[in-house]
Amino acid sequence: MDYVLPNRKAFADSITRIFLKYRREDRDPLAEDKDVDLCLKQTTSRELLPYQKLVRDYMMIETPYRGILLYHGLGSGKTCSSIAIAESLLSSMKVIVMTPASLRTNYQGEFQTCPIYFEQNWSSRQVTEGNKEEALALGVSPEFLEKYGRYFVTAPGQAANFSALPKTDQDVVRAQVIDVLNRRFSFINYNGLTRAKVAELITEDGPNPYEDHVVIIDEVHNFISRIADKEGVIEPVYKALYRAKRCKVVALSGTPVINRPNEIAYLMNLLRGPIERIVIPFKNLQGWDEGKMTTTLREMRDVDTIEFNAVKKVAMVTRNPPQFSTVYNKTGERVAVQYKKDMPYTPVASDWVTSIKKKFDTENGSDIAVDRVTVEELECLPTNFEEFATMFLDGLNIKNPLLFQKRIQGLVSYFKGADERLLPRRVEDDKMLEKVEMSEEQFTLYLETRWSELKANSKKTQNPLNEDFKSFRVKSRLVCNYAIPADLRAQYTSKDEEDEKSVLDKPELLNALRANPDKYLSKKALASCAPKILRILDNLDIGDGAEWRNQFVYSQYRTLEGLGVFSAVLDANGWQPYKIVKQNSQWVEDPNMTDKPAYAFYSGEEKEEEREYFRQIFNGRYEPKFPESLKTSIASRGKKILCLFMASSSGAEGITLANVRHVHIMEPYWTPARHDQVIGRAIRICSHATLPQEERTVRVSFYLSVFNEKKAKTSDFPNIAAIRKADTSTKRYEGQPVESFMSTDEYLYDVTYKKDLVNQRIGTLLKQSAIDCEVHRKLHSREKPVLSCMRFDSTVRGDELAFKPSLKSDDQDESYLRNMSRKHRRLQKAMIKGIPFLYDLDSQELFDPAAYEDNRRLIKVGQRESEGKVRYVLAW
Repeated sequence: MDYVLPNRKAFADSITRIFLKYRREDRDPLAEDKDVDLCLKQTTSRELLPYQKLVRDYMMIETPYRGILLYHGLGSGKTCSSIAIAESLLSSMKVIVMTPASLRTNYQGEFQTCPIYFEQNWSSRQVTEGNKEEALALGVSPEFLEKYGRYFVTAPGQAANFSALPKTDQDVVRAQVIDVLNRRFSFINYNGLTRAKVAELITEDGPNPYEDHVVIIDEVHNFISRIADKEGVIEPVYKALYRAKRCKVVALSGTPVINRPNEIAYLMNLLRGPIERIVIPFKNLQGWDEGKMTTTLREMRDVDTIEFNAVKKVAMVTRNPPQFSTVYNKTGERVAVQYKKDMPYTPVASDWVTSIKKKFDTENGSDIAVDRVTVEELECLPTNFEEFATMFLDGLNIKNPLLFQKRIQGLVSYFKGADERLLPRRVEDDKMLEKVEMSEEQFTLYLETRWSELKANSKKTQNPLNEDFKSFRVKSRLVCNYAIPADLRAQYTSKDEEDEKSVLDKPELLNALRANPDKYLSKKALASCAPKILRILDNLDIGDGAEWRNQFVYSQYRTLEGLGVFSAVLDANGWQPYKIVKQNSQWVEDPNMTDKPAYAFYSGEEKEEEREYFRQIFNGRYEPKFPESLKTSIASRGKKILCLFMASSSGAEGITLANVRHVHIMEPYWTPARHDQVIGRAIRICSHATLPQEERTVRVSFYLSVFNEKKAKTSDFPNIAAIRKADTSTKRYEGQPVESFMSTDEYLYDVTYKKDLVNQRIGTLLKQSAIDCEVHRKLHSREKPVLSCMRFDSTVRGDELAFKPSLKSDDQDESYLRNMSRKHRRLQKAMIKGIPFLYDLDSQELFDPAAYEDNRRLIKVGQRESEGKVRYVLAW
C-alpha cells in the first residue's frame, strides 16, 4: 500500500481516507435514558476498539511513520493500544517498554485485560517430549512448562471461547500470556537509571540499542520533563532513541506538557527523529540548472526533498525512511512512498552520495566533492526555551500556530477518552479556591522568612514559564501552611537552614507539638498559627457525616509543615490513625482503635504491603490476595472507620481511589499537571459505582494562604516595602490582569494558572493536528474550544511540502497566509448509486458531505468520470 509522508500537504487527507473505515458514531447522551447506569452496563470489550485499531495500523512495519503520541484520555486504554502496536511489529522488531518504576506493574497488569490476547479460541495441550519444542517456539518458558505441565494454543478463525473456559483454565491462560509477554517485552524503569546502568546500556562505540526496536514510553511527560530539566543521567538514553534508525516510538500521555512549554519540542523531536539533510557540494559544475539536477535526483527512489543554494553552489536533499521507495503517478508527480523490504539502505551519507555520484555527474556535467559532504541534523521544533518562545509564544498566547501544527503533522493521535457518564461529576467548582487569610502571627513570621529568602537569592527573575521551582521559596511556602509558634521556633530551628530537607525534618519539634495539643493543636491555636489547616479540618468535619464519606488530602510535604503537622492536628481533634496488626501471624484491625473516624497515609514512608491494604480498605474493594482475616476483622466492627486518605508526591500518580467525595489540596504546586494528577486519583472510570447515582460527585478544594487587604497595604513591618516591591507582579487567575502583592502560595498558584493556559493551548494544537482528528470529529464535536482539524486545500499536489526540513526556512504564519489564494467552488449535494456526496460542478470531484457539514472541510472521496461512473479515492 502507498503512504504519504507527513511532510506533504496531501498527508492529512490521505490518512483520513485510509482510516475513514474506523470512524465512530458518537452517541448523544441527551438522547439516551438518563437513568441508565453505564457502570452496571459495562462489559469487557471482546476486540480492539476502532481508535485502537487505527493507531495499530498506522504504525505497522509497512508504514513510513516513525513515532506517535497516544494523546488519549482517561479510560481509553492507552496501554492496550500500545500493546496492540507492539504485537503488530513483533515479527520484525523487538519491544522495549520504558515506564516509571511505580507504574511497571500497572503496565504489565494490562496484559491480563487487553482483549487481543484472550478473546481467541484456546485449547489445552499436555507437555510431552514430542511437543515441548512447539511450546517453546510459542515463547513459553521452560519454567512455565515445568510448573503447569501443559500449555494452550490458539485456533485462528475459530470463535473465541476464553469466557467459557473453566476458571482453572482461564488462570493458566493468563499465566501463560504473562509468561510469554514478559519474555517478549523488555522493561526499563527510566526514573531508576544510574549513570553506570546508562553507560552499560549505551556504549560510545557500540551499536544503538534502540535500532530495530519498537520503544513504548509510558507517562512520557515524566521522561521528557527530566530531559527538559537537564537531568544528565538519562540524556544519553534520549539521544540514542532520537537517533535510532528503523525504530518505532510509541509515547503515552494524557498530559503531554507538564511544566515548560518547550517540553513539547523535545517530545515531537523524539517522535520525528532528526531531519537529516545531506549537503552536497561541487568541485565544479557546468552551469547551474536546478531543473536538470532535480530531474536526476528524482530518479533516485530514496530521495525525499530537494533544495539548492545557488550562492554556495550546493544541493541539499533528505531521504525517505529506510526501505521506502518513492511512488510517482502517470504524469511523473511524486504522490507517496511504498515499503520495499529488500530495498538497500546506505546509512552513511558520504557513502550514499558516492553511490549516486557517477550518474549525477554524467547527467549534469558536475564533479561532486564527496570528501566535503556534510549532514545537518535539523530539529522538528526548537528545544531551546528562548528559541521556542521567540517562535511560538506571545505572552500566554500561541503565535505561528499553523507552522507549529504543520511541523508536528503525523506525530499525534488524539482520542477524548471514556464516556463522561462513567466518571463521577465535579460539583461546586465555583467554591474550589479557598483563600484563607493569614493570621497576625503567621503574617509576621512570613515577612521575616520572605526577607531572609530575598537576601539569600538576589538573582534576576526568569520567565515564570521556564523558572526552576524545585527549591523555590521553600521556607515561605511552608509558613503558608504552618507558622511554627515563637517559643518552639527559637528552640528547634536555625536561621542557617536553607535547604528543604533541613527545614522539614524536625521530628523533635513535631513531638513537642503533640506533647501539648491544647496549646499548639487545638482549633484556637490553629487560628493563630495555621488558619489554612483549620479550614481543612473544618471542611473535613462538615464532610464526614453519619456514613463518613471518603475524603482525600494531598500535600507536597509528608513531614512537619505538611501532612506531619496535619496528622497531629487530626489526632488532637477527634481522629485517629488507622492501624493493622498481626495476631497469630494473621492480619487484623488493631483492637485498640475506637470507632472514631480514621486516616491513613500513602507516601514513601509506609511499608508497601500495609500501604496497599490501607488503600483497599479505604476503597471498600478487596483484591483476591487480600487477607481473609483482615476482611473478617473489619466486618466484625460493623462500620468502616477508614475514611480519610492522605498522600504526598508518591501518591499523586499511579494509585486508584474509590468513592472519594472531597479532594483537599493543601498547597499549590508549580506544574498544573500535578494538580490534575491529584484530582485524577479520585475521579476514575466507575470509581463511584457502588454509590447511588446522585452521590457520584466529587468536590475539589484548593487552599491558599493570602494577605487580606489591610496586610497587603500595611507599612508597619520591617522591610515590608522591599518585600512588597519584589513580590508584586501581574495576577491573572482571577480574571483581568492586575498588579498585586501576592503571598508565595498565591504566586505559585498564579504561575500554575499561566502555565495551564499555555499548556491547554498547546494541547488544542496537538488535537487539531492529530492523524485521527477528522476520523473522530463527531466524537469530539462538543469539546471546548471547538476542534478545527488542520487542513490544506483539497487539490494540493502530492509533492507539495507542508513544511521544509529547516524551521528557519519555513514561512511563518503571517507570510504563509498572505501568499494563500482563495478558490471558489460550486458545490451541490448528489446521490450516486444510493451514496450521498458533495459534488463540485466544475471539477467533477466528489467530497464527503458529513465532513463538510461538520466544519466545512472538503475531503475528496472520488472523481466522477461519466454519468453514473465514479472512480473512488478510497474504499468504504
